[in-house]
Amino acid sequence: MLRAVAVVGYRKSGKTTIVEGLVKELVRRGYKVGTVKHIREKDFSIDQRGKDTWRHAQAGASTVICIAPREVATISRRRTKLEEVLRALRGLDFVIIEGFRRASGIPKVAVARSVGEAKELADEFTVACVGHRKPWLPLFKHDEAGKLADLLEQRVPPLLPGIDCRRCGYQSCKEFSLAVIAGRERWNGCPALRERVVLTVDGKRVHLNPFIQELISGTLDGMLSALKGVKGKEIELKVRRRAR
Repeated sequence: MLRAVAVVGYRKSGKTTIVEGLVKELVRRGYKVGTVKHIREKDFSIDQRGKDTWRHAQAGASTVICIAPREVATISRRRTKLEEVLRALRGLDFVIIEGFRRASGIPKVAVARSVGEAKELADEFTVACVGHRKPWLPLFKHDEAGKLADLLEQRVPPLLPGIDCRRCGYQSCKEFSLAVIAGRERWNGCPALRERVVLTVDGKRVHLNPFIQELISGTLDGMLSALKGVKGKEIELKVRRRAR
């Protein structure tokens, strides 16, 4: 289950130091970790003018992939949302995001140079503060990545499906997420994330009751048993509906 946390703060507050420390600590603990960096400059490009990849994009390619002996880079010339990027990283355990302080629903670590900044940065999804804090929130120093990681392991919920099925005992996924951040619930307590069958339509999760899940899984098991050489514990099936 992928868990994401955003390290937010103003320029020169030490966000990158926190991200770097958390990545090292979580990797040391055996997690698969990714990062996302928010860059605010409108004309920024990681590509370089005049390079072959730049020329590919100038010719009209919407996606350019660079394959080197030790690295693969994908450059997509389009706008996207943070939610779409996180969905593409579901094979990881943790994603540490630097920036996106206005993102809603993402657990946050607020890196503040003053109490005033802490009050501006912290919201209901803030797990902890670094440097200075808003009252009642846990406070850490810039060099306490280990202690901060301890807290994040317990207080950062996974990316929830947003189906508000109420099987966790809360009225919405948001309420459950806030309960985890406050330490009232276990981070892995969402029943919907342990379901056998997951249905998404155009990227949006659809809640299925247990009877429908058993019907779908039984049908697929029967179909696959008739196919030679098809084995595996996890099945992914994509269906395109016919145009009406």
